[in-house]
Amino acid sequence: MVTAPKHVGKSSARTLVSAVPTEIQIHSTRLFPKGSGADAYRITGIAARCDWVVLSDEQSPQTVLVKQRQGPSPRHIFLSMRQPFAALEFFHSQVLPRVEGRFRLISGSEDITVPTQLDQRWRAFHASEQKIIEQILDDSRLMSWAAENLSMQSDRHWMPLPLGLTFPEGGSEDPVRVPSCQPQSSRPLRVLCAHRVREGKQWNLRRQITKLCQDELPAWSSLYEEEVSAPMFERLLRMHAFVICGAGGGLDPSPKAWLALLHGAIPILRSSGLDGAYRQLPVVIVSDWNSEELSLERLRSWQATLAPWFDEPQRRAEVLHRLSIDYWWQMVNSHDPNQVDSQSQLTQAQPKGDYRRQ
Repeated sequence: MVTAPKHVGKSSARTLVSAVPTEIQIHSTRLFPKGSGADAYRITGIAARCDWVVLSDEQSPQTVLVKQRQGPSPRHIFLSMRQPFAALEFFHSQVLPRVEGRFRLISGSEDITVPTQLDQRWRAFHASEQKIIEQILDDSRLMSWAAENLSMQSDRHWMPLPLGLTFPEGGSEDPVRVPSCQPQSSRPLRVLCAHRVREGKQWNLRRQITKLCQDELPAWSSLYEEEVSAPMFERLLRMHAFVICGAGGGLDPSPKAWLALLHGAIPILRSSGLDGAYRQLPVVIVSDWNSEELSLERLRSWQATLAPWFDEPQRRAEVLHRLSIDYWWQMVNSHDPNQVDSQSQLTQAQPKGDYRRQ
């Protein structure tokens, strides 16, 4: 019998729907277009639900405040990290002093990580920027900070927020069609490894994963060393039981992980500060990329455990709901750091089934 997972919030439970939806309003934190100034961005996705939006960009103007709801008491503020250093300073010096009352902060739209900066393409935060982050966290008005690419498991006000899908050409406001998929339980026990690798240190992890599949996992991995088109990648997802989601920037394994779940494949992720968010989904979290973690025996066990969340209509509908913007907006609004930390609170909302590494 399938029971409703515990729901974090005012209601004690949410009834699982029996019908698998044909389309969903997908979650997204990313804003576009990049490189044309902060005032050129379309405010979409989870940012569109916020009262105030701080936009940032590498080009001038680097920072802009957009008040989607007038008044001095925004309930939600979105902080775009496209130009993270300018965005933090602008928010702290120009925006925060205007805020009256308590608010929730959501940051994202870039691969830079917080509160510790780990992405290879960006410098580390200076001491002054680290102090700004600490002062924001210490502000009595802050209820919670939901962060894309969170670099720590949980602490104080932090809540890990996955980035979802990206829409560089627009269209995030439109529902995404749910594809028809081969049942997970009948898929060959194979792991898809198809990721972009370019010059630069940020791609070293993916090079390591590629070599692992070549040397130690050739019998049950499908390796595509050349970059494949988006339609081809989606077809490959529907043909495989698992897909390796190795980070190529930041820490978040999406949009690949989000696409995999949408197309019925089980994402394999490496543990990070986002574990608390991804444990709410039917994914595999490994401690490292090696042949022991990705053994055939473990793949077989993971598939047996997680296949019902793809094949049974009620559970599939619940997973699709957890890919939606409505679900993550609800998570942002229900997060209470005074009761439990980010990871344990999010884990309460996890569907029954062990999504952690076995």
